[in-house]
Amino acid sequence: MSLTRLTQNRWVAESPTLIDIGRPETPPSVDALRAIENAIAGCGATKVYWFWISVDGDPPHLGLAVLPNDNAVVEAIGSAVEPIWRSFSPGNPRLDILRLGDPNIDSFIVDCGEQLRSSRAHA
Repeated sequence: MSLTRLTQNRWVAESPTLIDIGRPETPPSVDALRAIENAIAGCGATKVYWFWISVDGDPPHLGLAVLPNDNAVVEAIGSAVEPIWRSFSPGNPRLDILRLGDPNIDSFIVDCGEQLRSSRAHA
């Protein structure tokens, strides 16, 4: 897999990359999901799904998929969620954010993920 770093927390895969999306055997705690929902409320997202993701065979970890596909929204979500997830999952603090809008993966996200709800992220 070839990655190009765009910013400190933003990468682009330059070649086809295997992405596995599913649900963890043990989901994040209700408190963790509630904290994430509260954090994303002011980020401008209209939809956010959580799921478990493995990119190119790395260990499974938290993934989020965000709509709209807007750099500012994605970066705001990442900045808001990263410290929360790190505190709730210190043994597996990795987080990847995908952008909704790719018909090749959106159906997997909707089928395998769970939509987060907040005052600004609605179904």
